[in-house]
Amino acid sequence: MKMQKMKQWVLAGWAVVFSLILLTGCAGADVGSGTGAGTGSGTGTPSASKADASFVAIAGSNGLLQVQLSELAMQKSANLEVREFAKLMAQQHTRINTELKGVAQQMRVTYPGALSGNDKVIYDRTAKLSSPVFEQTYAREMETALQQDIALYQNAVSSSSNLALRGFALKNTPVLQGYLRLATQLKKVVP
Repeated sequence: MKMQKMKQWVLAGWAVVFSLILLTGCAGADVGSGTGAGTGSGTGTPSASKADASFVAIAGSNGLLQVQLSELAMQKSANLEVREFAKLMAQQHTRINTELKGVAQQMRVTYPGALSGNDKVIYDRTAKLSSPVFEQTYAREMETALQQDIALYQNAVSSSSNLALRGFALKNTPVLQGYLRLATQLKKVVP
């Protein structure tokens, strides 16, 4: 029974992943390539508002946290579902982080090179745990981080004046929503 449930979860997860990959490839392929509308000097060089710079700092640190927690989960967890989810999250958030780093460079905003204070606390606290508490905490922290990401990205879509940043957020919001569904499922499956 447990094996059947695990297979169903993995199959459902992969179906979502493939749908998200297709969606990401088709939706807004060129949306994030604009130079931004911001408050630039009219020379085509984008400028970043404080809100946009804050988005990069928060989303960047949160993305780094998700990659680092996922890499830790791949090493520490004996749970197949957790390891598969962690592998997917590490790969996909690395891709998103790389894309955000490119947008930050266009905006001439510093991308965070390390975890922010709160994200570092979360990572350090989670790293000290062992099974099964580690898996439960990892699933909960990923769900929380993804919820925060989605709210942050949706806000950027509606309020950013930088076209590249808005395009990036618009393109990745549905992807993050799919990952949130997987994280919520994982939280229910982990003992």
